[in-house]
Amino acid sequence: MEINDRNSKGITFPAQFGILLGLVGAGLIIGGIVSVAIWVFMTGRPLLAMETDMLKPEYYNAVMTIQGVSTFFMFFLPVYFTALISYRKPARFIGFSSNISYKQVFIILAILFLTFPLSGALGELNKIIPIPIKWAAKFKAMENSRAAEEAALININSFSKYIISLVMIGLLPGIFEEVCFRAGLQNILTRWFKGPWIAIIITSIVFSLVHISYYGFLVRFALGIILGFIFYYSGNIWLSALFHFLYNGLQVTALYVFTLAGNKDQKDIEENFPIWAGVVALVLIYYLFMQFKKLSLIQRAKIKDDDFPDDEFDFTKWPAEQS
Repeated sequence: MEINDRNSKGITFPAQFGILLGLVGAGLIIGGIVSVAIWVFMTGRPLLAMETDMLKPEYYNAVMTIQGVSTFFMFFLPVYFTALISYRKPARFIGFSSNISYKQVFIILAILFLTFPLSGALGELNKIIPIPIKWAAKFKAMENSRAAEEAALININSFSKYIISLVMIGLLPGIFEEVCFRAGLQNILTRWFKGPWIAIIITSIVFSLVHISYYGFLVRFALGIILGFIFYYSGNIWLSALFHFLYNGLQVTALYVFTLAGNKDQKDIEENFPIWAGVVALVLIYYLFMQFKKLSLIQRAKIKDDDFPDDEFDFTKWPAEQS
């Protein structure tokens, strides 16, 4: 397979995909071992009691620490080492770049706020899709169990917990998950299939399935599509990570406000949006993405790299056109 990207070490894209999958598996195992060690060190509790103890408020800090450590091992490190093995400049492949314009950020913020009515409408759509009664009962039981666990784990009833949750649930997953799904999986698939659509759709499906929620599948799938095009057009992982962090951060903030107000049953700010509001939001998001695409093309043209001059690697083109 011919690879025209001068940053590549010549490792084929199927091989890069295999390396990434292997490292994700290793990261999952190592992250689990490290998490157990952290739990025992921070709590002094026996390992056999860990499953039940994690739901107790007194171990909140330990749970949040494990959350950050496990996502680092499972999502961030596998992509970094895959890029290190496959590319001469791994940071450039991942998309760690300071080449950002304030106009790009402004458009991302506008898309962010439109994402909530879209998510609310997709959530309603997910509920009315006909499925077998047995499936529905099983999915609802899973949702109820998941909600009970979240209520125990994410009891944000103080400002200190709010800050910790903002970092561990908003910031770190926003960075680590974007590095894994967009800079890693999507990036490799985009170059492999020489186009964004298949790569973004596959990555968004995986992204949604990882969160294990049938009634939230369409919401997270749409979020994956949005994040996918932010990364594809900009080539900058910080922009998709910023969007992801703000999306998670607003959810954490809403949960904190609702908890302080004594309304623990209200959890999601995208609830109670009709389907027509989602359609309007989708049209506006499409328009904003067209503007974002134009701005990103201008920003990409500003990139200079002395080691890989523009006559060998055309930064004005999208990633799929480089391989």
